[in-house]
Amino acid sequence: MPRGQKICDNCGTATGPRAHSCKNCGHSFAFKPKSREHKNTKLIKNINWKELEKGDIIKVSGGPYFYHSGEPITMGYRGKFMVERVDDKGIRAWGIGKQSGFAHIYMGKDVQNPDTGVWKVKHKICKLKKKDRQERHEPVPA
Repeated sequence: MPRGQKICDNCGTATGPRAHSCKNCGHSFAFKPKSREHKNTKLIKNINWKELEKGDIIKVSGGPYFYHSGEPITMGYRGKFMVERVDDKGIRAWGIGKQSGFAHIYMGKDVQNPDTGVWKVKHKICKLKKKDRQERHEPVPA
């Protein structure tokens, strides 16, 4: 089987990995159902981090890194966090789920520490917000 394809259980035809049904016989493929959180949460990408408030939930990636033998080693935070407060260099937040504990998420200017060689780069953040009933396509109770 070629890489990036799946085989139909019904007729054996190779199709693309994201196909919902077989192009030859029309057999439907099974997909993993989306989680309740995924269905009920909206991702807001372009936000001003200085306007975050206590209790906001954010998704974090990127951040500081170190080069070792030409390979970047990431040293930043990843995952979901609940904002405690915002200061002039970043966001102070509590980890949710796998990222438990307190963290300072750096959001300052890109700069390299001459002693350690670590590049301090701002993290990438997205705000997570609960969807409204209309966005989830649920009927409004009468």
